[in-house]
Amino acid sequence: MFPKVASGFVLIVLTATVPVMAADEAMPGVAAMAGRIAESAEVMPVSPFSASGTTKRGSFLPALYVSLAGLNAFDAYATSKGVALGATESNGLMRGAAGSPVAMWTIKGGVTAGSILMSERLWRSGRKVEALATMVAANALMAVVGARNGAVLASQR
Repeated sequence: MFPKVASGFVLIVLTATVPVMAADEAMPGVAAMAGRIAESAEVMPVSPFSASGTTKRGSFLPALYVSLAGLNAFDAYATSKGVALGATESNGLMRGAAGSPVAMWTIKGGVTAGSILMSERLWRSGRKVEALATMVAANALMAVVGARNGAVLASQR
């Protein structure tokens, strides 16, 4: 089970970041917009234990974290509900976990935490545009998945 979960997480992370890297060249407007958001961020304390005490960060990145958590929670709920009503999981990597709510919620929590940690690491290493673009891409991907799940649930009722 663990190799499937680990490979699924790696696949999700890779597919979420590849379009972001391509977007830097193909869509300079998106990269420029993310750069402006990163530059115009207000100064906030990082941690009470931080040596410097501050870093530039606005509310946009934390809002993306919250929305990603919400989208993943909806995906886990909708998948569990859909499978209980007779639907099948279309993602081959998640098919085995779809029948177990505990496994589904665990994987979704891990994917959410991993995405946030990756974005935080990018942000703290000075790669603010990449951090924002990664979270935008992850949110967009999960929004599409959530819309699809919502449509499947609606058709089952």
